[in-house]
Amino acid sequence: MTADVRALRRVAFILVDGLRADTARRCMGYLLALEEAERARWSTLRCELPSLSRPLYATVISGRRPVDHGIVGNDQAGMRCDDTLFDDLAAEGGTSAVAAYDWFLELLTGERFDASRHRHAACAARGVVGGSWYFEDEYPDSHLLADAEHLRRTHAPDLLFVHPMGLDNAGHVHGGESSAYDLAARKLDMALALLVPRWLADGYDIVLTSDHGMSADRMHGGGAREERDVPFVWVPAREDAAREPAHWPATQLEIRRFLRDRLSLGTRAAE
Repeated sequence: MTADVRALRRVAFILVDGLRADTARRCMGYLLALEEAERARWSTLRCELPSLSRPLYATVISGRRPVDHGIVGNDQAGMRCDDTLFDDLAAEGGTSAVAAYDWFLELLTGERFDASRHRHAACAARGVVGGSWYFEDEYPDSHLLADAEHLRRTHAPDLLFVHPMGLDNAGHVHGGESSAYDLAARKLDMALALLVPRWLADGYDIVLTSDHGMSADRMHGGGAREERDVPFVWVPAREDAAREPAHWPATQLEIRRFLRDRLSLGTRAAE
């Protein structure tokens, strides 16, 4: 008898908040080392407008422009974003675990975040079996990565969604061309160097990008290159990074489609 069975692959998706493409190229030596060894593939994407966090969080997970999904500002608290990558995965029986800023919980649930109720909430309706939601911009990337690894070990999700805020916070405090901003990128890179080999060994492809960049005046939201150009990095667990994979994204709108492909959504293996 022939039966359809799930044949999903695993992805750790790292959405670094506020990471400029040029800063990643200058400061993130471990990821660059993987590229030099032909174990990672890099490109630069231009984020959608406005180049603000909440609208672009929704854009990355939905593949739609802010003017289309309707979340166009950071003050639209508690708005839900439907039809996302999380729904794609849940529809095929896959699971997600999320370590992210509280705005992501709001996008998934349509509720205003309440730390006393939601700090470690799951979101079963969207396939999120484990969550760790922080609510202060100063939350250290080192803690966030530890949260993510705890979720991965506990739940073994198909999609591990990781959202560190250290770059964005450093940029808002010191500016996108400051030594403090560069240091935040270097520290994140060093922390990833300890986790990425572990995730790869467990069969997770690594995909890293950012929602937006950061200007020298400590803000973003406009159309300048430093506010819009972000890195896009793929580190495959099994495949050849030197060969361009299917659906390699040319725009931020195509990230969802690329992640669907990496997760093997829409495919079934027969036995």
